Amino acid sequence: MLPPITKEIEVNCDIETAFRVFTDLSSWWPLEKRAISPKFGCEAQEITVQHYVGGEINELSKDGTKYLWGTIKEYSPFDRFSMFFHMGLEPCESVVDVTFVALGPQSTRVTLNHSNWEAYGDLADMMFSGYGSSWGMLLKDAYFAVCTRGQLR
Repeated sequence: MLPPITKEIEVNCDIETAFRVFTDLSSWWPLEKRAISPKFGCEAQEITVQHYVGGEINELSKDGTKYLWGTIKEYSPFDRFSMFFHMGLEPCESVVDVTFVALGPQSTRVTLNHSNWEAYGDLADMMFSGYGSSWGMLLKDAYFAVCTRGQLR
């Protein structure tokens, strides 16, 4: 059994901004590097998130094709965002759980736990290894930059 991947980051913004930026994945996710569309010969355009329990997270390609990344498990502004996540590897579903804690008026701790690697079967070790390094980079480089600007792209 593989342990959860846990990443924590402190961002220089209020808790509402930290939550809104994270749940607007298109504002910070590097689609040019991490997307499904290029595997099918098209460029990714955006990620849409339906902000309610059961809502879908989809990648939209420039040709209009939609790729399901997952569904919302829990949506509690401005405390918790949780999703069943597979990024195109249905029916496998790992779980990404993100919590937000205000440390001050312009400081928020964001903690991400990614678990349920066994859902990927024979791919579990590879997925665990890939996301183990990716989440740190995604949060530190992409997400942190948007939070610090205090605005969505």
